[in-house]
Amino acid sequence: MIGKSVFVVGGASGIGLAAARHFIACGAATTIVDVSAEKVEVAKRTLAVPGARVQGYAADIREPASLQLAFAQGAAGHGGVDALVFTAGVLLPATLSEMTDADYDMTFDVNTKGFWRCFQAAEPYFPDIGGAIVAVSSAAGQRPKAGNGAYAASKAALQFLVRTLALEVAHRQLRVNCVAPSMLDTPMTKKILASPSEGKFTLTSATPLGRMCIPADVVQAIAFLCSDQASFITGTTLAVDGGSTAGVPLAS
Repeated sequence: MIGKSVFVVGGASGIGLAAARHFIACGAATTIVDVSAEKVEVAKRTLAVPGARVQGYAADIREPASLQLAFAQGAAGHGGVDALVFTAGVLLPATLSEMTDADYDMTFDVNTKGFWRCFQAAEPYFPDIGGAIVAVSSAAGQRPKAGNGAYAASKAALQFLVRTLALEVAHRQLRVNCVAPSMLDTPMTKKILASPSEGKFTLTSATPLGRMCIPADVVQAIAFLCSDQASFITGTTLAVDGGSTAGVPLAS
């Protein structure tokens, strides 16, 4: 990725921040876009290691004008867009009987429509031929969990948007793919799983590889799909889930 211009939406925290750090280490000019101006500034300071080319802009992916300005400024600063990584997302847990219209709409507005808006904002700055787009979906889009119906549906829809977009831009050799991680091993995840309402739900027991997903697993998959090593891969979803969506493992 040396000399390439990479945009990471949702790049001020979580997988997005980890991805931005990876691309910077690989020599890419990296632009982070996130809804929080404060978090963007903190992330830029965190990522500003010697030799790093990093810039960041605050934008709300629910507001096209906000996104268009961020991408225009970012592309001007780093000479266009060679890769777009979409990591933004929200999870608003609720059963379908309890889900409100506002939360349902917010889930799709960010997780699904947000990707479409980001593509439209980035499209004018991609090269005429080439480029890569990777969206972070979720294993929930293939294997939903009770209480997360809207989230699972939005992530499944995201995978189909990716497939459709891959078909529509294939003539430009612009590749579009998804990664679908299982729930990540984070302090927030551990807190959720410790809740009595989860009924002692565990992930490792349903994961053939026997551990939870970590950010590095997802970042490596994103980086691969953005690289020339994946030059003949488009319109696909790469599961990063330890085999959990493959089926039920043997009992240990």
